Amino acid sequence: MKRKLKKAMLIVLIVILSIILLAVMSVFIPRLINSYNNKIDTENGIQESTYIDIDGMKQYIQIRGENTENPVMIFIHGGPASPMGYVSAYYQKELESELTIINYDQRGCGRTYYANDCDANADIDLLVDDLNAIVEYAKERFGKEKVIIAGHSWGTVIGSIYVQEHPENVSCYIGISQITNLYENKLNAARTALEKDEIKGTEDEQKLTELIERMSKASEYDDMSLDDLSQLVSITSKYIACEGEMSGLSQMITGITFPDMNFDDIKWFMSQMDTEKFFAQNREVMEYAFFGFDIDTLSKTYDVPVYYLAGKGDYAVCQKDAEAYYESIKAPDKAFYWIENAGHSMFMDNPEVYCDTIKDILSKIDD
Repeated sequence: MKRKLKKAMLIVLIVILSIILLAVMSVFIPRLINSYNNKIDTENGIQESTYIDIDGMKQYIQIRGENTENPVMIFIHGGPASPMGYVSAYYQKELESELTIINYDQRGCGRTYYANDCDANADIDLLVDDLNAIVEYAKERFGKEKVIIAGHSWGTVIGSIYVQEHPENVSCYIGISQITNLYENKLNAARTALEKDEIKGTEDEQKLTELIERMSKASEYDDMSLDDLSQLVSITSKYIACEGEMSGLSQMITGITFPDMNFDDIKWFMSQMDTEKFFAQNREVMEYAFFGFDIDTLSKTYDVPVYYLAGKGDYAVCQKDAEAYYESIKAPDKAFYWIENAGHSMFMDNPEVYCDTIKDILSKIDD
């Protein structure tokens, strides 16, 4: 009897160890393959992850490109506080032959957060100043007079302000899922969902109507209910999201199978799962993002070319709002691109079309 029990325990142990080994291999082998496929080894190429000092704060930056003589593009991640550099090789690889691309983790989040001894509080002025420091760093290091500024979602808030304050440093601005007024953008996305035939006569229609009515009464951050916001986005997504949208789980799997993701990236990604704690930790930027920024307070005259990219399935930010604002602005050149079968993060959902669109923009700049 004891012999049979020991044998059974041994079999269970072997099974458990086999599962663990398979799990490790399912991550380790793709990381090796992706590391090989995404390695930059051209003569003038650069593949670097480092920290630069900005007023005593260590700021994480990642630089990738096959030729440092190419134009430099600085990518401002969204969120707030949601870095994307760890999956950059997934969505920007086809651009690395034409651009030197800098991704960075903003003050108070991601690798920048973990690299500093104190909790570096972020506000919009500091974030714009940080971007300017990175721009100046890039200009000096790569011998450029100007750089391309590309912002995604929350990054479009920082980017829009920056290009109006420092047009002398910018060759063009690319707004990806452009925010005009975040709180209203979310409400208008929900109103768009209510126009869909599929929602008519359902419980979702009644619930979403109630949420819009209740949330429309909020005039400041403390009036906003995170539970209401979560429900509003969840219901809206059912009627606007596209099939091509990459889920959070798929994004995480993509991240851990790419060589750039490290333990700090995983910790920060997981911290975002606790919405209430995450919003509290990043209160100042969240407050500004939802109730402090209105793009209509900026000048509608831009001194640099402006290009907007919008996912047709973006349920997080109503892109019709961005299109309406785009029609009102003046710039040396401008274009609005609707990206099919893509959502709020179209570069993750449809990286091929995203890269082709950026290449089209580059051809305009070259002209």
